[in-house]
Amino acid sequence: MPALAFLAPAFLAGLAAVLIPVILHLRHRERSEAVAFPSLMFLQQIPYRTVKRQRIRHWPLLLVRCLILALLAAAFARPFFAGAGPGIVEDGARDLVILLDRSYSMGYAGRWARAQDAAKRALEGMGPDDRAALVFFSTGATAASGLTGDVAALRAAVDAAQPGAGGTRYGPPLELARRLLEASDRARREVVLITDFQRVGWDGQQDVRLPAGVPLTTVDVAEGDDVSNLSITGVSFDRQAVGGRERVTATARIAYKGAGSMRGVPVRLELNGIELQALSVDLEPNSARAVTFDPFTLPEGESRGTVSAGTDALPPDNRFHFVLSPGQAVSVLIVETDGAAAQRSLYLRRALGIGDRPPFRVEVMRRGALSPDAIAGRDVVVLNDAPFPAGAAGRALLDHVRRGGGLIITLGERSAPSSWEGDAAELLPGPFGAPVDGAARGVALASLDRSHPIFEVFRAPRSGDFTTARVYRYRPLQVGGADGVLARYDDGGVALAEKRVGRGRVLVWTSTLDNFWTDIALQPIYLPFVHQLVRHAAGYVEARPWFTAGQVLDLSGGDADAAAPQAGDEAGTHRAMAKAGQAAGEPAPLPALGGGELVVLSPGGARSTIGGDRPRVLELQEQGFYELRPAGRAAAAPYTVAVNLDLAESDLSRLDPQELAAAAMAADPGPAAPATAAAAGGVEEQERRQALWRYLLILALLALAAEIALANRVSRAAG
Repeated sequence: MPALAFLAPAFLAGLAAVLIPVILHLRHRERSEAVAFPSLMFLQQIPYRTVKRQRIRHWPLLLVRCLILALLAAAFARPFFAGAGPGIVEDGARDLVILLDRSYSMGYAGRWARAQDAAKRALEGMGPDDRAALVFFSTGATAASGLTGDVAALRAAVDAAQPGAGGTRYGPPLELARRLLEASDRARREVVLITDFQRVGWDGQQDVRLPAGVPLTTVDVAEGDDVSNLSITGVSFDRQAVGGRERVTATARIAYKGAGSMRGVPVRLELNGIELQALSVDLEPNSARAVTFDPFTLPEGESRGTVSAGTDALPPDNRFHFVLSPGQAVSVLIVETDGAAAQRSLYLRRALGIGDRPPFRVEVMRRGALSPDAIAGRDVVVLNDAPFPAGAAGRALLDHVRRGGGLIITLGERSAPSSWEGDAAELLPGPFGAPVDGAARGVALASLDRSHPIFEVFRAPRSGDFTTARVYRYRPLQVGGADGVLARYDDGGVALAEKRVGRGRVLVWTSTLDNFWTDIALQPIYLPFVHQLVRHAAGYVEARPWFTAGQVLDLSGGDADAAAPQAGDEAGTHRAMAKAGQAAGEPAPLPALGGGELVVLSPGGARSTIGGDRPRVLELQEQGFYELRPAGRAAAAPYTVAVNLDLAESDLSRLDPQELAAAAMAADPGPAAPATAAAAGGVEEQERRQALWRYLLILALLALAAEIALANRVSRAAG
């Protein structure tokens, strides 16, 4: 039954006024009547005594007057029935939202079993008319069901759930609980939060509030745990080419938080299911150390690797997965003009030969020997002071750029403008003219776009001074607008310009990259500048050996023919996948892996299809290896994505449950979305809709009329 409540209970103090009629009725005075006597000489004087009447003579009149005052006091107190809707009185049924944390830290020791027991106890406390909703959360939040009275189904959902690979975030589940309860039509609404209260999940900045009057009950499943944790925080790789094969040295970083030391912790490296090496390390309390394994030769094709370290109460972060592929080198073809000096490309070839991240595979060829086959498979072609090739080689070079390849053009003495007419002009950011001489001491590079990837490594102080290089001769390049210009000389001439053609990049350097027209090859900035120039032309991004659980890969980008790697080119695939975004949960641009649908096999063995009528977007929800294959090609070698945990979750520092509860219930409820009183949860709205005070005032007026009539009748009878 709904309880009677008052919006302004202080006015009930006015009930004390009921004593006024009682006091008036108890106070009775005898009326004295004067009798005239001609003489008082014959009367004896006696003392006069008064008698105070203590008896109420007119009970009906007293009761009516007391009733009037009581009705007035109650009307001003604004009574209403708590829990009643407009015009009706509800029973005590409630809506309950259970928030159950399934982040991977809940797998620590017995936390998950305690969490399941707590959720079941909350369900057992439900009445026959109660409803509940079960919300699982980690990085995000998902409702297993809406508000329902099917307790058996909710218990089954709790039994079937397991901790996932996500981190802890308290904002999403609280926001989902708020939306569920704002849509509720019941006044009794509650939230139960079951978690280990990790500090990393709440920074105090989230603006999430439950509806007014909704209590938040916290269940701490980590209270009393003696916490210690061993985790692998990352693995780095050093690659070297030895005898035409790649040798890789892996180094794992291990962190340990705990009060006691750990001795003889086994650390293992596996590659393609074979254990390559096992080491034993000692760890001091609250320490970290690096463990380096012996170099191994990287097999052909794609290799899956795992580093594991010891065992403890939280096993998931004791494993770290990665994918490696050979052939990460950038293939560069340098084209010289016929008749050029034998050592014309010496500086450029040696600068690229020193590169190791990535390594550059460099080949030098004369323009006359250039063929379509020589261009095929190259990442970058450098026309080093050479005219545009004619015939089939020229068409192959144009197609190379349109399909995503890189082209670097240096405009020296032998770069004839006449060779860049027709289709070749499409590659240039603008026409260029005859060479011009700089001042007596040459011109300097005075204006650089340091936000561009080529020059971003030179943004820090003392990272390279381009003004020391002198350019004595260059070809003037006319670029429409300033959008393609990356560097200028101090006389205003264009030094470096870029143009996008199809899916590829063309970079034009208006002088030479040797010591013929400039001394830039003799400056300290030459080596990193050339490396950045070729990396950018190739569109190279260092392959990512792994991703993080919670990231989203967008596999829908681009023209399939242009973006898809060639058959068997796993290295190219992983270079493309390295372009995925860094922020967890945000879509990451990723070139298409062929056309059509993709079949995805998750680490847990679940098979799904993306593409077709569905977006080609893959959310990485599990730790381990995802396999991607084009649909209908079950025999094709899979593209593998290694996924590791968000290591912020390995920090088991705790949050005070009361801090979170106070933040979630502290502020104003904000604008009320529901129109009904019960849904809004505001007692003012409930009282306004019921308006019981109006009826009380009407009764008070009727009682006043009755009092007047009754008082007149009593007066006439007394007379």
